[in-house]
Amino acid sequence: MKTGLAIFFVLFTSLYCLGSSIASEVDYPTKPIEIMVGYAPGAGTDLGTRMVADISKKSLGQEVIVSNKPGGGGRVALTLVAKAKPDGYSLAAVPDGPIILMPHLEAVPYKIQDFTFISQFGVLDVGVVVLPDSPFHTFKELTEFARGNPDKLTISTPGVGTTNHVAFQAFSILEGLKIKLVPFPGANPAVTALLGGHVMVASTSTSGYSTHLKAKKVRLLALIGDERMEDYPDVPTLKELGYPLVFQSWYVIVGPKNMEKAIVNKLGEVFKKSVETPTFIKLAKDLEMWTKNPLQGDELKERVIQRNAKYEELFRKLGMGIK
Repeated sequence: MKTGLAIFFVLFTSLYCLGSSIASEVDYPTKPIEIMVGYAPGAGTDLGTRMVADISKKSLGQEVIVSNKPGGGGRVALTLVAKAKPDGYSLAAVPDGPIILMPHLEAVPYKIQDFTFISQFGVLDVGVVVLPDSPFHTFKELTEFARGNPDKLTISTPGVGTTNHVAFQAFSILEGLKIKLVPFPGANPAVTALLGGHVMVASTSTSGYSTHLKAKKVRLLALIGDERMEDYPDVPTLKELGYPLVFQSWYVIVGPKNMEKAIVNKLGEVFKKSVETPTFIKLAKDLEMWTKNPLQGDELKERVIQRNAKYEELFRKLGMGIK
């Protein structure tokens, strides 16, 4: 009797494992995949996504098409994806700011629960840059100018609701300053406005200003991340300067909610392998967006939700956001 039960158990286990294996296989993709980038071409979101797409298509066996959908600080691309079919053929690539910051500050047609989190492909520090001949040599000088000249300090950002824009909104509330924030459809246009003399300061992620910084076309005044950059150890963070402001951008690829788990797992595995290739790592390091351990799937979702809660608490303390 015991032998019969043992044989039955072995057979049952084998069939179960076989069924699980078959279930994990999915006939996907059978047509091209679109990844919508929420910003203008040229900066980190766009360049990183295009390289992930180019590398991934070999493993997926289908074209991965990148289309730029700039507008609303990433809102346009996210709105389109939130309304798309959850079949894995319509994805979006954005910094997580418009997902975890923007909905607290203004009405948007989506919420964090409307997305399936697939893969992280970069982490960016937020910086404050000026032209080489700017009169601001420290962040304190910038602050003093803003205090003595209400609405005269102009700062370009990659869009309303982005990490950079929100960070300076919070800063102006903390200091009681009137600053003119000028939103653009991406980091590249924001930095271009500074280079052209149209604004006094630019605040973007590292991918937006890193090449100009290396070429000494801009100077870095401060960082809004958690720690100093290894390549620029003399540049302080706002946290060090006494402000409770720590902002980072996480580049993420998301899809609509209710995507099939097998599809999410397949995409996550392929994207992870793509960002671990020497080609992608070189680009990511050049753009100062490389992260050693990119998050995937459920772990990524959990961490993004934690970040969302942290910013919600900050905005409540500052009296920011939707009442």
